[in-house]
Amino acid sequence: MAINSHAFGRVTLTDDDAKKFSRQIKFGRSSATAKMSVQRGQKLNDDFKSGGKVTIQVRPRKKDKVVD
Repeated sequence: MAINSHAFGRVTLTDDDAKKFSRQIKFGRSSATAKMSVQRGQKLNDDFKSGGKVTIQVRPRKKDKVVD
């Protein structure tokens, strides 16, 4: 079981990893969050193609809980 990467961007999955990936492709279901992310990305892509630029705002990070 291994994931091999190559200098020119090729990735090869072997044994169990290849079987698991194949099952995910055939039977996997995307979450609502993933679907929303794709929609936002498509809108950004359309905006970039039509206007040549996009603006992305980064939300502030949620503060980590402090454990005593």
